[in-house]
Amino acid sequence: MNSTFDIYATNNSYRYDIQGIRAIGAMLVLVFHIWFQKVSGGVDVFFVVSGYLMTGILLRQYAKDKKLKVLQFWANIVKRMAPSAYVVLVATLILSYFFIPPVYWVATIHEFVFSAANLENLLLMRREVDYLQSGDPASPFQQYWALSIQVQFYAFIPFLIAPLLYISSKKKSLTPLIMGVFIVICVSFFYSVVSTIANPSTAYFNPFSRVWEFLAGSMVAIILPYIKLSKSLSFMLSLVGVIVLFSVGLVVPRNWNFPGYVALLPVSAAVFLIISGSSLESKSIINRLLTNKYLVMLGAMSFTIYLWHWPILVFFQNYYETVHLGFIKGLVIILIGIALAIITTSLIERPFRKIPKNKTWLAFATGFVFFIPSVTLGLSAKYYFENLHEVDPIFDNDLFYGSSIYIQDDAADLDFHYVTAISTDLSEAMKRENNCAADITESDIIICEFGDTTSENIVALVGGSHVGQWEPLFSELAHQYGFKLVTILKHSCNLGYEIVENNETCEVWNDNIVDFINDIKPDVVVTNSTRSNRPRENRLVVNDPIEFVPAGYVEKWQAITTLGIPVIGIRDNPWFESDPSYCVWKNRQEASQCARPIEEVLLPKNPVDVYISELPLFISVDFTEMICSEGLCPAYFDERLMWSDTHHLTRSYLEYTTPRLKELLERQTSFFNNFGN
Repeated sequence: MNSTFDIYATNNSYRYDIQGIRAIGAMLVLVFHIWFQKVSGGVDVFFVVSGYLMTGILLRQYAKDKKLKVLQFWANIVKRMAPSAYVVLVATLILSYFFIPPVYWVATIHEFVFSAANLENLLLMRREVDYLQSGDPASPFQQYWALSIQVQFYAFIPFLIAPLLYISSKKKSLTPLIMGVFIVICVSFFYSVVSTIANPSTAYFNPFSRVWEFLAGSMVAIILPYIKLSKSLSFMLSLVGVIVLFSVGLVVPRNWNFPGYVALLPVSAAVFLIISGSSLESKSIINRLLTNKYLVMLGAMSFTIYLWHWPILVFFQNYYETVHLGFIKGLVIILIGIALAIITTSLIERPFRKIPKNKTWLAFATGFVFFIPSVTLGLSAKYYFENLHEVDPIFDNDLFYGSSIYIQDDAADLDFHYVTAISTDLSEAMKRENNCAADITESDIIICEFGDTTSENIVALVGGSHVGQWEPLFSELAHQYGFKLVTILKHSCNLGYEIVENNETCEVWNDNIVDFINDIKPDVVVTNSTRSNRPRENRLVVNDPIEFVPAGYVEKWQAITTLGIPVIGIRDNPWFESDPSYCVWKNRQEASQCARPIEEVLLPKNPVDVYISELPLFISVDFTEMICSEGLCPAYFDERLMWSDTHHLTRSYLEYTTPRLKELLERQTSFFNNFGN
């Protein structure tokens, strides 16, 4: 043995109360996911407990063998986690066929592949900075973000602990180990706070913003053998821990972002509970309650309960078409999750846990037996949906020459594969692979060119995705009139308006945009003139009307027209409460059910009209009659789905209606005729 670490070899008693802590964490996650749709702090408890347990294993291993058996450490994790994780994963994929709308199948399969590779958190980080995906409903695999971070931590922790153990052994002092872990905790916590303030959506899934939570548990594992508590102090710590832990979900406002400094609450609670139960002699009544056999049983299955509860919840939400399921349905979800966890633990997890520790190769082989078929299945499904079927089906008519659209009910001929790929039916300027738009985290001005790229006449399409979606129309005009179309787009950011509050990159982009426009000197700038609002429960701007003109829009129009550059403002399109394409697929005989009353999504009169007389070089354009008709805004017209999500028009619909859109544009402005001359 190594005398510096002897204490860890002798400190090896099983902590039943740890399972109780995990059980409470799991129940908090379930309750707040199902009924409150908010963060509970339960996952943070899992992270602390994982850090405590895994570091304890490494410390005991080093104390006994004077070295770390890293492969054996990882093999032990694989045999415990892989069987259940992949069984739940594959079962979820199969059930998704029956419960997930076809419009989300491609995205769902994509998440399956990343979850199988333990990279779901990184995918969600990318998804959150992708404006066109950030509003999508949760996938049935989204809970795998936490497992992915755990696996990434398990891969990382030996590389942190091993050199610190070696130095501590040479120095015959735990100081290097403690200081090394403490420094990483401080750096990670600082990063977590800063990144959560800057971009909470991505910080939530970032492994580096979470590693301090695991290492808080690691620090407890290191110093706990040296801590001696009186019974009264043990009671106080456990009481504070329980109060704080239950308060996180109940008291912390929804707009307080995790992780950041807010995560200190559940992390501290978990630390207090672990420390308070360390001594058999001084355990408080709370610690003894945590060893209740039912809590211990739930805690032993908490990992599997966590994995099962989320897809069941998502399936229920899709089946009942609401996130507000009520008490009875929520209770049914919990009972189903626990029942499936019992079955999975008994039939899948426990048999593989019996693999001997010295059979490292067998544990890894077990992991591959589950991993390879899962990834193969996911990649095959992904290839099938993304590559074997084109987004564009064969339509009966290529172009629409009618005077106006009208409400249609019969969508029986709607192509299934077209529906599954509708989220990719985007303008060339909006397709991710073309890199024509700055994402949420970028402030650089990015341009793409369309039409006659050799022309000296320039039309600039400037703003966010709601103006970028019109690129197919203006690209066609560019070919007809012989001008160069330059797109200057940024997701989640309009010309003069921040869609996401406190988006610093949007501020920087807007600070530089007028000077950039002046440098390229376009003949005209095309942008949005109004901003439509989300449905009432998810408003972009609280208490504002369904459609408004942001003050920032007017300021930018004034700045640009002062340069002598005309501005064409396109009235914004409406939002839908739920995915309109899925609605059409479900109601193919009555597609009109998916139309929204126009008075719910747009004002009776275009609110930009009051600014026309104030800005001589400002031109207002309204395409609403090709988006709404007969008092309704439909989701389907002439075999085509009109919306790629809840608020972006599809490329196929815009290309189809281009002749009529061109007529409407020329009726409202003769500006483009100048290029023909």
